[in-house]
Order: sequence, then C-alpha cells, then structure tokens
Amino acid sequence: MRRIAYEELLDNREYVAGRQRIRQEMMAYKEARRVQLGDLVSVLFENHRTLWYQTQEMLRAEHITAPALRQRELDVYNAMIPQDLALAATLFIEIPDSSQIPAVLARLSGAEEHVVLVVDGEPFPAEAEPGRSQDDKTSSIHYLTIPLGPGGLRALETADTVEMAIEHDHYRARTVLREDTVQQLLDDLRETS
Repeated sequence: MRRIAYEELLDNREYVAGRQRIRQEMMAYKEARRVQLGDLVSVLFENHRTLWYQTQEMLRAEHITAPALRQRELDVYNAMIPQDLALAATLFIEIPDSSQIPAVLARLSGAEEHVVLVVDGEPFPAEAEPGRSQDDKTSSIHYLTIPLGPGGLRALETADTVEMAIEHDHYRARTVLREDTVQQLLDDLRETS
C-alpha cells in the first residue's frame, strides 16, 4: 500500500471546515472494511485512505500544527502501512459494560496473537504489534499485519470463501467476509504489487 505523503495532509483549519463531510464519507467507506468477530471483537482493515483519516483526526484533536510534529504523527501512521503483500488491520475489543472492562481485558490477554485470515481453508495468521498485552491484561486496541505474499494474493483472487477468525482459549469467533470487503482487500494488495 502507498504511504501517506506529507503534502496530502490538510492544515487543521481546512480539515475542520470539511470534517463533517469527510467523516460521513469515511464512515460509509469503513462499513465494508469492518468485520465483526462475535460480540466483543471487531477488525477494521486499514489502508492509505483510512490511515490518512486517522492522521488528520489526531492532528485536529491534538491541535498539532508545527511541521516537525505533523511529520512525526504522520510517521506513526505510515509505519502501520505494510510495504509487502500484506494487509493492515486494527483489532478492537469493544466492551459495552464499563464495569466488565478489567475482567474482559484480563480474560482476552494475548487474543491478538490468535487472529487469522482464512482463504478457502488456508490460514494466514496475523502478526500483532508487540507489547500491547501483558500476562494479566490486554489493550482494547491492537494493530495487526497479515502477511500474504504472492501466493496469498493469488489465493484471495480466486477464493470461494474468505473468513476472519479469532481462536483464543477464552474467545472464539469466525465470520465470512462480504464480497465487497474481499474486493477492497484485493484493491489494497494490488496497490503494492
């Protein structure tokens, strides 16, 4: 996937002026990219466009205007964009009952290490950013890379069934990806090939 160029960033005033429209467009765009895994976990497949949006939101929220600080923030998000035939995703653990957050995050420690994309039965395990889980708890957000390589791209292009799964001792869920989701993932991968 193509990295975000500094020149693509809007200054904060320009972004805020168009934010409502941009936000509505992004929510609609992300709909096909979000996969629900059971009742507590969702995965959002990231790409140039979604990470541009996240960068702009962070620059706005933190009132970052200095060029060096804007570049530093951009570098953080660009680091999430894989440069090989791989997919980027953010895993969210969503706990509606705030009183349950500590117990659920403790129970799901290490869950990010058990996420897999399954293409016609062939597993492609996700690689999680290290350091976001401890023995007794995990973060509610994890950044994943799913390496596919040329063989995985070919498999995805001809797949009958593509699934996302989490196979943790304390949480198991599997979802078949929608056709438009698979098409967007193929578009992301072809941008790098």
